[in-house]
Amino acid sequence: MAGTNATWAGNALDFLTGRAVAYTAPRSTYLALLLADPSSPAGDGTYDITTMSEVTTPGYARQQVVWTAPSGSPMTTANNALLFYGPFTADMTAPAQFAALVTSASGTTGQVIYAWPIDDPLQAATNESLQVAAGALTLNA
Repeated sequence: MAGTNATWAGNALDFLTGRAVAYTAPRSTYLALLLADPSSPAGDGTYDITTMSEVTTPGYARQQVVWTAPSGSPMTTANNALLFYGPFTADMTAPAQFAALVTSASGTTGQVIYAWPIDDPLQAATNESLQVAAGALTLNA
């Protein structure tokens, strides 16, 4: 199930109400490509970075996302630049079907902030690259 991780939804409310602030901005965020839905088996809306089924094909690496200033009603932000994955040095054996916004550039430390389904799953062959267009990722509040 795509959407905001329940933990981060709580963090946002804590920030808005001044109750507590779990993280200090600015921080970098990264987009991970996933082979499967990152939702927890409990179905409670939490995602766990340690159990994500992330692409591991050689040539893949998470990409840093830079966001536009929020605007509009509802307030919306989007990635402001093309995200480029690859070139891959082997064929992907399965397509990327989800993307997750995470707090770490690699590994299983950090947290999942948000997850999206990929409308047209992405699968690269050797020497190919994958791209996510500027403005393709949006967050609303």
